[in-house]
Amino acid sequence: METFDYKFTKVNHLSSVSDEEDLLIWVFHVDKTPPHIGISTQGIFFSLKSNGQDKIPVSRVSYMVKNKSIKLIKLKLNIRLSVALVEHVFNSFTSATSARCSCLSPIKKVLDVPNEIPKLSDLLIYLDGAKKISGWSAQNVSVEEAGIKSYAVSDIEKRLNFLNA
Repeated sequence: METFDYKFTKVNHLSSVSDEEDLLIWVFHVDKTPPHIGISTQGIFFSLKSNGQDKIPVSRVSYMVKNKSIKLIKLKLNIRLSVALVEHVFNSFTSATSARCSCLSPIKKVLDVPNEIPKLSDLLIYLDGAKKISGWSAQNVSVEEAGIKSYAVSDIEKRLNFLNA
């Protein structure tokens, strides 16, 4: 049986979210450890990857998710952020290289959360406790899969070492 560090069933399940209007955290490959995350606001998606960063229209990301049947959860946050702020923060990063500089790093900075938060599940627990999560929606994810699997910070290092090799 899978063990999860965070289950999305704790917060409201939304039938849909607005990719153009809502501030969203995109959790890709929820079936993998660690998953990959990005953030979008006002229709623009940002993500820090091992080979650089994305700044693309959410419509392109949605197309890719649908085309590749990627297991995705979108978390709607009840926070407003401008594209300019998110872009400014992401521009201070070049690529994901370690657990200390991963896809999570610019998102923590954008959301102004403690830097000591090491993993996605810890960020979600923090945001949930601060009542910043409005709800979630999913694509290609069953209710049983709707969570962040348990993993260690060393798993982030291993994944980024593999991607950067």
